[in-house]
Amino acid sequence: MDKKIMSVILIAFCLIWLGWGIVWSGQNGQVPAKNINGWENNRLIAHALGGIQGSSYTNSYDAFITNYNNGYRLFETDLLLTTDGELAARHDWTKRLQPDLSGQTGHSLTSSQFESSLIDGKFRPLLFKDILHLMENYPDFYLVTDTKEMNKQKIQQQFSVLVEQARKIDASLLNRIIPEIYSPEMYDTVMNIYPFPNKIYSLYQSGASAASIVDFVKEKQISVVAMPTYRVLINPNLVYALNQLNVQSYVHTVNSPGAMKLMSQLGVHGYYTDLETPPNILEDTFSKPVKLVFGKYIQEVLGTISSIIMKVAA
Repeated sequence: MDKKIMSVILIAFCLIWLGWGIVWSGQNGQVPAKNINGWENNRLIAHALGGIQGSSYTNSYDAFITNYNNGYRLFETDLLLTTDGELAARHDWTKRLQPDLSGQTGHSLTSSQFESSLIDGKFRPLLFKDILHLMENYPDFYLVTDTKEMNKQKIQQQFSVLVEQARKIDASLLNRIIPEIYSPEMYDTVMNIYPFPNKIYSLYQSGASAASIVDFVKEKQISVVAMPTYRVLINPNLVYALNQLNVQSYVHTVNSPGAMKLMSQLGVHGYYTDLETPPNILEDTFSKPVKLVFGKYIQEVLGTISSIIMKVAA
C-alpha cells in the first residue's frame, strides 16, 4: 500500500509539473518593452511596506519610513475598499491587525474607523491618499499594488478610486504605481481605466501554465512576473523561459537570505520580503544565476522521476 501511495504521489507531481508546461527557448521572439522608470533595478520589494519591529503585514506609515531609511525604494502594499469607498492599506479585514476594533472581525470598516485604530496597537494606518502624499514627498518611491480582487466590478471600483485620487494630487504619480495583474481579464479591465505604463503579472491567484504565461507577457509586453516560491521550485523552467525573454521574475514572500541565494541560482531576479535588513546587504548574498543547459536539465529531471516511479512500483 505504501508503494502504491508513493507511486500516485510521484505520478501526480509529474503530471502537475508537466501540466504547467515545458517552454523551450526557441519560443522567445518578441521581447517585452522595458519599464519606463527602471524600477525593476531594485531587486528587493518591501512587502506590505516592509517589516517593522518583527511585525509584518502592517502596511503602516511607520513601516514605510523605517524601510525607506533602510534603503528600500520599491514597496508593495495591500489595498482594500472601505465601506465608504476609500482604499485602505490593509491586508484583510480580520480583527488581528486592529484588535481594539471590537465586533469588526471579518467585516470591512469605514475609513474613519480604520484611521482611528493603530495597526498592532502601535503603528499608524494609511489610506491610499496618504500613500500618494508620501509619493509626492519621496519622489524615488515606487509602489506595487496588491488589490486582491478578481471580480470585474470590484476591480473597476478599486482602480477607478485609485486613478481618481492620484489625478487629484498629481497625475504623474501614476507612472510610479505598478499594479499587480492577476489574469488576462484583469489586464483588460485595469488598462481600460488607465493605461499604466508599468505593471507586474502576478501568479499567486493563477494556475496558468508556463506556456500561457510566456505567451501573455509577450503579447502585452510585460517585463516583470511575480510568483510564489513553490512555482519556482516545482517548475524552474518558467523562470528560465522568462529570462530568455528578458522578463524579470520576483518571488514572494522570502525572508531567508539562504533561500534568496538558492533561487537566484535558478535565475530569479528579485524578492518580496519582510526582512528589515537593508537591501544592499541582502543583495550581497545573491549568487550569479547558473547558466543551465535546459534541454539536458529537463531530460535529467524526467529520467530521475521515471526511475523513482519504476523502483517504487516494483
